[in-house]
Amino acid sequence: MLPLTADQKQTPFHSIEEATGYLLAKAAKENVLHLSYWYLQYKDGAPDQVIWVATYDPAYMSHYMNNFTPLNDPVISSVMEDKFVDWSEWFDTDHLAQSVNAIAARYGITRYGISMPLYGPGEDKIIFSVCVDGDAVSWPGLRNQLALRFLPMAKQFDARMRALVLAGEEGESVFRLSA
Repeated sequence: MLPLTADQKQTPFHSIEEATGYLLAKAAKENVLHLSYWYLQYKDGAPDQVIWVATYDPAYMSHYMNNFTPLNDPVISSVMEDKFVDWSEWFDTDHLAQSVNAIAARYGITRYGISMPLYGPGEDKIIFSVCVDGDAVSWPGLRNQLALRFLPMAKQFDARMRALVLAGEEGESVFRLSA
């Protein structure tokens, strides 16, 4: 696969499928298991809409949204408070995170991941995650390298997603949270 040109890096995604394809290619190129992007839109102080683009198995994503949701997930809640999250720390201490991890492991999602907050307009929350195949010994050094390596890409991906986020305001969302 040829690297993206400067124009392609700035071109908005036209569909969730295109954005997902980009993440799949990027995960393979960067030799990571999964990449995930959440855009949680707020209206009048409450979550209104969720856009989730990820390389995860769609069956896992459906199961997650039906059984956990981002509002109940302690990892996502921490990122929504603008905290960098090391998944392995949560999976060692939080019961709900352990439940999420048990299901995620069935779909090839490991406990070795990070979630980073990005800044959105107003109250909106943006979360970008990277998951790798790792081990307890190498993980502490690897997590910081992942953050440095993927933060610029996460910001660029978010910039390309904004057209879809705006389209979602007009009813074309991927997932909509019920009130």
